[in-house]
Amino acid sequence: MANKIRPKVASAFNIFSKKLSRSTQMLDGAEIDLQREDDLIQKKVYARDEDYRRSIVSSYSRFMNPFRVLGKSSREAMEINEDEQNLLKAYRLFKAVKEANSEIGDGSTFIQFSGIKSPLTEKLRYTSGGDFIYLQCWLIYEQGIRDFVPVLEEEEERLETFYRLDFVPARNFEFTWQEREVIAAIEETYGKR
Repeated sequence: MANKIRPKVASAFNIFSKKLSRSTQMLDGAEIDLQREDDLIQKKVYARDEDYRRSIVSSYSRFMNPFRVLGKSSREAMEINEDEQNLLKAYRLFKAVKEANSEIGDGSTFIQFSGIKSPLTEKLRYTSGGDFIYLQCWLIYEQGIRDFVPVLEEEEERLETFYRLDFVPARNFEFTWQEREVIAAIEETYGKR
């Protein structure tokens, strides 16, 4: 009886070996397919990152020199230039208040600063559209203003949301990771520091 079982066991082992051999060959093929799929995913991610970077560079170029990029009679160029001048005006006003406080004021008499009302605070492209980072970069790189960073502060009053423009000392300010990506693309492309 033991002799009858041995051929069956040997036959079963032989069948199992063949199936195992086929499955490892299939796994080798599956690894190749996974590698190809991984390469495709990597290429798509890289392409998406490059598209995003090009979008950043293109957007900032409009803020760097709106009339050259968009045309001298472009309405958008005029609006961007006006927004930049409004930001510069707000910065100068902020600095004047700071200087007045330090020169004239003292610990008990000073101007209490609670933000600046500006047309910038009413534009969706800056308050929620994500373009404010380009104005911040314009002020830093094109105007060389690095002591304070402009920020839009959201406030609520009587169930209504509005924004005010404020300036934060640069040493105390941290950009978000998304803003840092924009800044890195601008610095890399335009050689800004």
